[in-house]
Amino acid sequence: MMRGSFSATLLIAASLAAHPAAAETLRFGPRLPGWVAVQFPGIAPAYFTAADDATLNIATDSSAGILWRPLSTKAKTARWRWRVDEGVAATDLTRRGADDRAIGVYFVFSRQPTAGATPLAILAASGVTALVYLFGGDRPRGTVIASPHMGGRGKFIALRAAAAPKRVWYDENVDLAADYARAFGRAMPTLIGVAISSDSDDTRARNRARVQAMVVE
Repeated sequence: MMRGSFSATLLIAASLAAHPAAAETLRFGPRLPGWVAVQFPGIAPAYFTAADDATLNIATDSSAGILWRPLSTKAKTARWRWRVDEGVAATDLTRRGADDRAIGVYFVFSRQPTAGATPLAILAASGVTALVYLFGGDRPRGTVIASPHMGGRGKFIALRAAAAPKRVWYDENVDLAADYARAFGRAMPTLIGVAISSDSDDTRARNRARVQAMVVE
């Protein structure tokens, strides 16, 4: 029985490895289906609009906000393109109230049900963690930074610096499972949501940016 159970376990593990999560394209057009724009209390909102099915336009003017989409997937990787046409200068990403950035892409995880909760309530929940990939700041690519908003539950990962050339598309392909293990020191829980943020309220500046061709797999 012991040998049979062990063999069955190996077969299940091999089957899971051979059948990764199917690719899911996160569409924006024509009117942000499945997405919810979230405004922070006391802060002017960011504006999110669909340029087409695959492309999101982002605008802030001394403002901030997030665009949230719930998921329930076994995806372990993600890819997208992004560009900044106008963006805030490099800020100190470790300081709450001084961490403006052109774009943040959140991947949100939980081992507990979150059905019915608002996006802000989910992000504040003790059992929820997040990886946030950033276009902004001045840290070297791959640097992991504790989120000043989520404490130990959130980790920023620098991908593109604020000084990167403007009006240029950059392709990103991230290994969520590997980055989660590196940032948190444990296996990645279920991916329950994605959010796209932009923030310029602290610097009283403006962002004009785009995200395109977002896929989780």
